[in-house]
Amino acid sequence: MKKILLIVSAIIFGLVSCERSDSDPGSDVPIDDSHGAVPFLQIGDGITFEYNDLAIYDSSTHIMYFKTTHPEFEKMKHPAFEVFIGSDTIYKGVIWPGYSSSMPVGAFIMSDPFFYPNYTLRIDYNKSSAPDLRNDPRIIQSLKDKGILHSGLIVEIRSLEISGTLARLSIIVTNMDQSDLLILDPDKMGHRLFHYFTNGLYLRDMTHTKFISTVLEFQTPVPWNGWSKDWLTQLSPGASKMFTVTYTFEEAVTPGSYSAWFVFPGLSSQVDLNELIQTSGRIWLGDITAVKNITIR
Repeated sequence: MKKILLIVSAIIFGLVSCERSDSDPGSDVPIDDSHGAVPFLQIGDGITFEYNDLAIYDSSTHIMYFKTTHPEFEKMKHPAFEVFIGSDTIYKGVIWPGYSSSMPVGAFIMSDPFFYPNYTLRIDYNKSSAPDLRNDPRIIQSLKDKGILHSGLIVEIRSLEISGTLARLSIIVTNMDQSDLLILDPDKMGHRLFHYFTNGLYLRDMTHTKFISTVLEFQTPVPWNGWSKDWLTQLSPGASKMFTVTYTFEEAVTPGSYSAWFVFPGLSSQVDLNELIQTSGRIWLGDITAVKNITIR
């Protein structure tokens, strides 16, 4: 599947919380914007981007949308990047090749292969001793002041019923953005095609020693990098939609306590810059992991 490297990475990294820190941007946090042309993002030693290079920052996926395309993103060889507010470095991260046999810690941008369109950069985070500062209140407030901040989606596991080898999962997707968003709809596109973009439901026991995956049948798009407006559902600001998907495990799940997680997917590199904004809304890119602790008796 197209996103299997990211899904595998999520397993290795552990579950990342889906909570966003932009619900209270902290307007009393001082922001030093007095230096004018100080960059918001610096990649390597000399590639810098300022606020006016950005169109959107989606705090739900940590994706920066640039106003123009940047083909150089697809083969970045720079070792590191920094995110600034004024003259202060808020956090640093690394540019990490997807073909590497090891995994980064802290903030990172995956490159080579590059999973997103070249007018975006997604900043991921792997658990480490350093705090996750991607939605630091100073960043959120500064982006909000510039009119760039967008809050994207939240995804929750509303219910999960497991009996033997069968599972019935219901998730609810809510638009927290100020814009209409277009999201993948498994009922419109078909569940087999939907599971080309996500590996579905996973269980992890609370001892963190065992992962249990579901049996999936998926359908590859034609062409493999294509997409269709017919797959998408519009969510207006504040609106929610529930989806229910059934799964099968290879064997009955034994009683115990588990962490259930599900990656709700969006489109990614298929969407060109001139396709991002449709008449009915903006196509939501990226994915979000929803997590729920359950007990099976």
